[in-house]
Amino acid sequence: MRIFRYREDRLPVFCFTLLFCIDLVMYALVDNVWALVGWTLVGIFPKGCVCAFNHHHQHVATFKSNVLNRLLEQMYALQTGVASNAWVLHHSLGHHVNYLDQSKDESGWTDDDGSTMGWFKYTVWNTLQAYPRAWRVGDRYPAHQRVLLLSTLFIITLVAGLTFLRPLPALCVFILPMLISIFGTVYATHIHHAGKSTDSHFVACNNTIHGVYNIATGNLGYHTAHHYRPGVHWSKLPALHDEIADKIPADCYVPAELPYTVGDHVKALVTSMRRLVVSSRPAN
Repeated sequence: MRIFRYREDRLPVFCFTLLFCIDLVMYALVDNVWALVGWTLVGIFPKGCVCAFNHHHQHVATFKSNVLNRLLEQMYALQTGVASNAWVLHHSLGHHVNYLDQSKDESGWTDDDGSTMGWFKYTVWNTLQAYPRAWRVGDRYPAHQRVLLLSTLFIITLVAGLTFLRPLPALCVFILPMLISIFGTVYATHIHHAGKSTDSHFVACNNTIHGVYNIATGNLGYHTAHHYRPGVHWSKLPALHDEIADKIPADCYVPAELPYTVGDHVKALVTSMRRLVVSSRPAN
């Protein structure tokens, strides 16, 4: 019996479940403030990866079973701050439908005067508006809205209980990472879209073709392909990108940022040091 819709989801789910188990151990057993703060900081990058795959899950469900999907979403919510169907409503049924019309886009990047918002203002404003906008979209989809409401209430109640029992571990293991993850997710959307033309799918996104970035985010760097066919599983996006690459202009590509480029910088440093060593050797 197949549990996963796509076999490519097995490794990410295993890794994120392991990460969640470490969270539980840190919450239950660790009291040292520096260890807890350290785990908050160390966890930012892997939980950023969870954000990407939570996004993918709410485009194309991970499991065949609705029960397993709901359970996965509660784990993801405790890691990313995004409850069940929040992505479905705000992102899939909101942003994806409206992103070519900035007057309607749930992740709109234009200011009141039509100019492009700076990344900080955009990120703060759209983070604060994320749940209210998801709820408003849900007015048109009451079944999805009910799931969002129940999941949000469950997560709030659970986190409140965890905080009552162990305030500092709850803050460092759950509350701060959830807030940081939402903020980081919204910031990533600014990179993907801000300042782009809204004339068509092929010019409205920035793409990042970088190995580490696309492993960590489940191919979110193939962003035009994702918007062109949002129902395509993340593992199929590189092939879809190849099909439409000739329609994507050169200014719709941007380089990866830190921390994804750490390896690139290390490689460049090692190469420079080797050249320095070779050039400093006396000639025979």
